Amino acid sequence: MATLRILLYSIRDTQRWIYNDSDSILTNEIDSTLRYECKVKSLRNHGALIEVCSRTSDALQKLQEKYDVLTRFHIRKLKGFISKLSDGDLFYYFNEEKTSVVERRTAIFCINAMKAGFTWSERIHNEAYSYYSRMNTKFTYLSYGYDGIKECIGEKKESKRVCRFCGKQMPDVTFEKDAHAIQDALGNKLLFCLEECDTCNHDLALTEDNFLYLMDFRRAMYNIPRKDSTKTPNVVGKTFIIKADSCGKPELYLMKESLPEFYNKQQSFMMHLELKNLTNNERMYKALCKMVIDMLPGIELAHFKNTIKWIVSKDEWIPDTLPSAKMAILPPRIFNFQPILDIFINNKCDSNTPYCTAIVWLYDIVYMFVVPFTDVDRGRYKYDQNLESHWKYMSNLIGIQEWYIQNTSEYRLSIPWVKWNIDLNQPNIHVLPKSDQIFEECLEMKLITPDINMPSFTHDEIYLDQINSALFTLHYNKPLSDRELSDLTQHIKGPTFILSPKEDKVCVSINVNVYDTTDQIQFYTFSYKITFFIKRFHEYINIEYNKNGDVTSFAFHYELSKYLLHESFIVAESKLCKQRKGSQFEKCSVDKIGDIDKIMKHIHYHVPNIDEKKYISISDKEIHGIDYSIG
Repeated sequence: MATLRILLYSIRDTQRWIYNDSDSILTNEIDSTLRYECKVKSLRNHGALIEVCSRTSDALQKLQEKYDVLTRFHIRKLKGFISKLSDGDLFYYFNEEKTSVVERRTAIFCINAMKAGFTWSERIHNEAYSYYSRMNTKFTYLSYGYDGIKECIGEKKESKRVCRFCGKQMPDVTFEKDAHAIQDALGNKLLFCLEECDTCNHDLALTEDNFLYLMDFRRAMYNIPRKDSTKTPNVVGKTFIIKADSCGKPELYLMKESLPEFYNKQQSFMMHLELKNLTNNERMYKALCKMVIDMLPGIELAHFKNTIKWIVSKDEWIPDTLPSAKMAILPPRIFNFQPILDIFINNKCDSNTPYCTAIVWLYDIVYMFVVPFTDVDRGRYKYDQNLESHWKYMSNLIGIQEWYIQNTSEYRLSIPWVKWNIDLNQPNIHVLPKSDQIFEECLEMKLITPDINMPSFTHDEIYLDQINSALFTLHYNKPLSDRELSDLTQHIKGPTFILSPKEDKVCVSINVNVYDTTDQIQFYTFSYKITFFIKRFHEYINIEYNKNGDVTSFAFHYELSKYLLHESFIVAESKLCKQRKGSQFEKCSVDKIGDIDKIMKHIHYHVPNIDEKKYISISDKEIHGIDYSIG
């Protein structure tokens, strides 16, 4: 069976049509007609730039008459495509299976130039071709979303699909929903992954929302189309709110009290506007990387196994650091209602470049980032200083020099904000007093569980009771370089705090499996259980019981948690360092396990009932909440 996948680009429309035949006669004749019988202004590899005229119309009419019945009138779409154009207009034809991304992107660039009023010329074409060719010199260049053509990546047959994120397939999971590679709410109507099961699609939406919240203000003000609606979404900020008018268009309401002290209504000014939905930078980074995983060719996925583990880990994977991402504001002439995703795969033997770099073009901004944890990189590019030359190269390659650093290692919740140019003469911008009812949602405060009063913390009366156990187990005894030791993958089980209120004691335990950067080779394991005596136990740790002796309320002094965890590292290291001595992991001390504040969020307190015969497990997040940073 021969297949011809036709791409047609014009100033009016872009289309993909598929023709099949058993002997290649039909498909060859369609290709030959478009490339040689029509009036071709410029012949391209596996494509052509064609002028609309009587010759072109006659050639397509002849083709239609010959194959109308055989194709069940599907051949008529070729003539129908040019019927929307005028004589003298130009359109591109490509054989999709054989043409390159460079040629397609060049064609769209030229189409956009013609839309802007420029006449097509070899100079315009050659400049665009040279620009996109540079993308493909050092990398395998993939690009999606730029031409209005729907792209569905992955196995077409549902029964053969394997989810890229959980590794399951039917009947264990289903693939019934459309899995948008970039969220539909961000304006994506074209990019889909066929190998993302319904369960992962649902679960990972919570991670994707962290990027969505960053875009809330922009997608509302630009009235980005959403699923089944053209109405702008409501967006609530601390000092503003965006609501749809009667036509569904955005109306921005600003609190008068939030305006700059000295502003001129006749002149526009910049405002720092904070939103209310908190975001997490690391999860935002995961959302960006998930877009890439969704759109990668299946043959590449083997290099991204650890990236996928990190994305789906629900914060249980605790990387010591992540490479920063970059964000830039685009010039006013560039705007993308449909997100565009560019992927640069370094599979051309450049050993000094990250394996995968990606760029997301969205509205008036662009994000550039390295996809972490690929097996090829082996941890070399997790530090920003190792990426300086790469970022310089990429900035020069795409022609953007001014970037804002995005700290992707920040795991605390943060307040998203936007700097926006405010012109009070615009009819959709309104200034009202803070007391106006429209700001009711802005002023709403979330219910906060009141803190239990705790005394000022002092560690003077906390003592080591006993080292129950401290064990180091070596699994790998081959020589390792310093670079290999500088990037390890750790799987942390715990920490666990087991409380003994009757004895005023807390036992701290943890188990850590350490692998190489690819997470394939197990290097070593260490674990410990250490008990501390706390003289003022009941002042720092509050447990309340009901009449049956079951726990009804629990609080644990935050500083005590941090102190016990830190001290357990020190005490354990005094024992474990002796067991590591003479091995290649001699310098891998316990205190290098990672960010202690981040590890604390994974503490589980085992709290006994009143007779200490039954325990319940309480997460640290439940009692200390999730702290956040400003910015």
